[in-house]
Amino acid sequence: MEKWLQLMLKWSPQERGKDPNSTSGNCFSQLETILELKLVHVLNMVSGKIFSYSVTAGETVTDLQLRIEQDTGIPPANQELLLETGVALESGKEALQCAVDYTEIDGRRTDMPLVFLFDRSSCSYEPLFTPRTLPENIRFVQTDPKHMLPYSPLRRTCGQAWQTIRSLKEDWQRLQQGQKAAIMSLLRHNSSLSKQKNEMVSMYQRLTAKLEFFTTSLSIDMEKYQEQRAAGIASEKLLSVWKEMEQTAASCGQARVSELEEEMMMLQTDIVELQRQPWRSGEVLETLEGKAMELFRKLREKPREQRCSGDSQEVVRLVVQALQFYERKLRDFYTHLSKTVVCRQRVMELLPKVEGVVQRMAESEQVLMGLQEKRQRELWELLKVACSKVRSPVSGSPDGMRTPSSVPQLLTPRQSLQNPSSDGPPLRDEPLVEQSRMFESRLQCLLKDTIQESESSMEMLREWTWMNGGQDFSSDLA
Repeated sequence: MEKWLQLMLKWSPQERGKDPNSTSGNCFSQLETILELKLVHVLNMVSGKIFSYSVTAGETVTDLQLRIEQDTGIPPANQELLLETGVALESGKEALQCAVDYTEIDGRRTDMPLVFLFDRSSCSYEPLFTPRTLPENIRFVQTDPKHMLPYSPLRRTCGQAWQTIRSLKEDWQRLQQGQKAAIMSLLRHNSSLSKQKNEMVSMYQRLTAKLEFFTTSLSIDMEKYQEQRAAGIASEKLLSVWKEMEQTAASCGQARVSELEEEMMMLQTDIVELQRQPWRSGEVLETLEGKAMELFRKLREKPREQRCSGDSQEVVRLVVQALQFYERKLRDFYTHLSKTVVCRQRVMELLPKVEGVVQRMAESEQVLMGLQEKRQRELWELLKVACSKVRSPVSGSPDGMRTPSSVPQLLTPRQSLQNPSSDGPPLRDEPLVEQSRMFESRLQCLLKDTIQESESSMEMLREWTWMNGGQDFSSDLA
């Protein structure tokens, strides 16, 4: 732009607007080229300096970070570029997403869009830069404010004072924009952390309920098993498997949820405290700017006959107040910014921890469900064995297995109901004889059905394997 102005301000009409060193000598084509530039303005929050870069299509944020490293000395790995909304620029995306298109920018906007640069390796920010160098006239009147100046130097001094205070106000507003971007980024990541926290608490409550149900059920099973062990079913291997299940279930409930919740509660308190201190103290600078502008307007609008010499006490007072306010608030601002960066770093450290706990609890829940399914299968198999032992004369023993053919034939009703002595007289009570025959027939059928069921249960017991190793526990259950 400076070269274009030099070209347009040439004295000779023949040379004005024409560049002999350029192929396109038309000044309007050069102006169009300038307006078509896509610029990225980066505010370094460490030093307070603004760097402008021209980017083209196809240039990535990584390329832009390499150029920033040359000017700031911050490695790309430690650079964090934030937009005004708090969204961080991703390295693989195009740099044009944060560039300013001056052909489409809103002319009503007084400030220029900025990208804010933060150093990830630094958690403590300090005011490392000094305010802009004061103009020569301001430095002169600071030494002797009562020195009388002619009208023209006095008006120029007032104009420079107005411009100095306005520059301080703009610097303060840009720093506030960076602080707002840091707060927005903090709240964005804190929102993700809150969602992860709610999921972690919900999953922990669900896991605790399932674990309590399983451990209670398992303890009841072991208690009842011990009660019937003397006269019922006994298996040391089954008991050891249940005890191993109990230890595995106890390890599933060991999650650092309470510690993380306490740490996150402390973090939320600090974040709320940060939001209660928005650094919007630029009203003082705006007031001082208004007074300096009014003083300059009065001097400029004075009639010629009233334009006389005067001192610069009021001008120096306004400039000194602006500088003192800026330096004092700058220290407080960077203290607040450091707290914001620390809170954001704590959020970023907690996010992977919470995600890891949620993942481990999900795995523990799957393990617990597997143990519950295994316990249910064992109970049903144990119930089958118990039923077979009740029905069989010698449950679980091959000698106790008897086929229907091996059952001795019961006495016929006629033989059983006659007198053992062939010479004795026959029984005379006919109703009693008929009832005995009916009961004897029912008993014979019931005995056959019981032996058949015992045989099928023993075949199933031989094929049944317990848990690991495929071991047969039929001999242990005898």
